[in-house]
Formats: sequence, structure tokens, C-alpha cells
Amino acid sequence: MIIGKSKIERQNFINDLIVGLNFEGFRFPSNMKLFDEYCDFIKKEKLYEPWYKAKSYNLNQILDFHWDWVSESNSLIIMEEFEQMEESWRIELLRIYLNEIENRKKGEKKIHLIISQESENGLTEKLSKVIDVRENERRTEKQIVEQNLEIIDISE
Repeated sequence: MIIGKSKIERQNFINDLIVGLNFEGFRFPSNMKLFDEYCDFIKKEKLYEPWYKAKSYNLNQILDFHWDWVSESNSLIIMEEFEQMEESWRIELLRIYLNEIENRKKGEKKIHLIISQESENGLTEKLSKVIDVRENERRTEKQIVEQNLEIIDISE
């Protein structure tokens, strides 16, 4: 997660960070507010095509797609100014990422996700309340989130 400075400076930092990376990249529109905007991007980029003909997608299909995509993809996913998105969907999408990252075994493909927002704004705490914790886990929920979501403050 990239935080600090202005929107343009965060965007430039991400541009510098990803230059030369050899990943298929998906840069979601900056300032997405609604989950419908996320779904529209998925449709536009043809990232999800149901096996049957449908005029529209329902939310469960998109979340199932998102879960599968995250677990099987080796893509770079960039979501800028993420704090603008509806709270419930923002937390749910990040919960999916964190749970998937936490459950990876050594040597498995990594998930490449970059999000940016103005500040951390309590996101770590919110995520620590919704992530899945394995049985016999010794770390706290907050420690799990902090180990799997690096926060880079570019204002420092």
C-alpha cells in the first residue's frame, strides 16, 4: 500500500516502481467508488466471461471470479486512490487478497497487488477484524495483516 504525499506523486511513485516489471498488469481506474465500477472494468477488459450467455453478472459471480483470479493469477493488479471505494467492497476485496497471501505455501506464485491512498486511515485495524485466522495461529490478526500488507509512506 502506497500512502503519503499527493495523488500525482503516488501515481508517479507507482509508475517508477512498475517500470520494467515482467507481469501482465491491470491498472484499475483511479478513484473507483462503487463495486459496479469494478465490475465494469472486469467486463471491459474481458477478465471474466461466464461459461453461459448472460446479459449481466451478479455480485456472487464477480466475487467468485475475483477469488479465482487472485488465487491463480500471476498478474500485477493496481488499484489507485482505493480509499474512495465503498467501504464494504474495499474491505472485502482486500480480505480476499490477504487470506490468499496468508495461505500460500513457499514457492507458490505470488500475488502482486499495489494499492494507493492518501493515508493508512485505520485500514490495518479494519482488515484485522475480518481476515481468516488458522487454527493454532500464534500471531494476532493485526500482525498477520501487517506481515502481508506492506505500507510504504512516500512522504517520509
